[in-house]
Amino acid sequence: MNTVLEMMHFVEFAILYLLLIAALGVNHRLTKVTSCLAALFSILYGVGDEVHQLFVVGRSFTFIDLVKDTVGVVTVWGSFHAFYFGTGKAHY
Repeated sequence: MNTVLEMMHFVEFAILYLLLIAALGVNHRLTKVTSCLAALFSILYGVGDEVHQLFVVGRSFTFIDLVKDTVGVVTVWGSFHAFYFGTGKAHY
């Protein structure tokens, strides 16, 4: 059970990035630059989430959680770029 909870950091921030690029795609604003900005926003949101835990009783900032958040975003970002932008033609 603990392993599943640990994996949720990876999954939830990967989903956050996917939702951001889906919103950009629906609005025809998805480019390599906006995709990178969405990834950066997702990672910074993870940083903010970890920092705010410093002020919540019973919660704590852990660097490994921040790494898991970032790895989730970067994994999906890399996969997305390889499949969506990898052909040399943007799918606007």
